[in-house]
Formats: sequence, structure tokens, C-alpha cells
Amino acid sequence: MFDRIFNSPSQYLIKQAMDVAALRNEVIADNIANVDTPKFKRREVIFEENIKKVLQNTTKNGILKTNDPRHLQMKEDNPVMVPEIRTMEDLSYRNDENNVDIDVETAKMAKNKIIYDSNTQSLNSELKLLRMAITGRG
Repeated sequence: MFDRIFNSPSQYLIKQAMDVAALRNEVIADNIANVDTPKFKRREVIFEENIKKVLQNTTKNGILKTNDPRHLQMKEDNPVMVPEIRTMEDLSYRNDENNVDIDVETAKMAKNKIIYDSNTQSLNSELKLLRMAITGRG
């Protein structure tokens, strides 16, 4: 049912961004939980880099066609829209070979919360517009 209501490109992107932010929150929380685990390597969610690569390739190759230059070029079945969890093997600066820095991880979690909250506000705005279109009232 949720997918039937939110099927516009902007709503799809907001939903995707919220899913990525939720996944990123889980990965950061796991990194924080393992800050004292010997030989633990921190992980990161890679998503934005992949989107940039796809957008650069589509504009160069002209793979996707739009009828307005302001339209986003995307497909729902695009495999790049799936986030990647990458283990960061480099930079073990501690004796126990753990590379988690608690200050960096808490800063990333705070940034991720801001991103998630802004996407929530955007989704609420979309819902208000939908409600206004259905009821005809502001």
C-alpha cells in the first residue's frame, strides 16, 4: 500500500534516502559498539558516491531520456540505488588493530540524524500536498 501512494520520483528518492540513513545509523552504532573490540575494522555505507557515478555516466552516454532538463534521471530497478557496506581495512592506528575513532563515529551519527530528520520533513511536506490535493483544503 505504501508503494502505491509514494510512486513519484521525489517520493521514491526521499524513501530511498531514509532507508540509507537508517542503514547508516545501524552501521555506525555497530562501529561504536565495537570501539574496544581488538582487530575490529569499522564499516561505512557507500551510497552517494554511486549515485554521482551513475548520474555522470547517464549524462555522458545519454542512457536515460527525460522530457525536461530538470527531471532526475533514475530507474527504480537501477542496481546502483542499493547502498554498499564497505569495511575500511586501512588506518589501524591503535595497538589492538582496531580503527574505530569514537569521536568520528559520534559526529557521523549526528550528521546522519540531521539528514534523516530533513528527509522526514520532506516526506511530511509531500504528505501535506497529497492531503491537500485529496481534500481540496489547505
